[in-house]
Amino acid sequence: MVKSVPMKDHSIVIKPKRRGAASAILLLLLLLCVGVAGLGVGLFAPVSLSFSQEHVLALVHGGVASSEEHTFVDACAQVAGFAGPHAVTRTVRTTVFRDGTSLSVTFTSRPTPTITQCQA
Repeated sequence: MVKSVPMKDHSIVIKPKRRGAASAILLLLLLLCVGVAGLGVGLFAPVSLSFSQEHVLALVHGGVASSEEHTFVDACAQVAGFAGPHAVTRTVRTTVFRDGTSLSVTFTSRPTPTITQCQA
């Protein structure tokens, strides 16, 4: 024989599952994979590194107010074993943050063939 007993002041409490450190680590790994995929092969290129560093600094300095980039030919040289002159370009990127501070980063390229004449 089955006896039924009414439930007095007994309620069922459903507790949410606790998400531990494993979920946080998985989320960080996912973000890292997406970041690496977005940057591609140029992950360690100076331009990519400085771009990410600028945005990290922007968090501390209240955001980026403006950014300028100037590229110019810095030098012209004759490279042994190659015909014709080679130009070396320089790029200067200046980022001004909202708190008034600024960051200036300079990149110099490898010598590339050019059609300009080098001055002696």
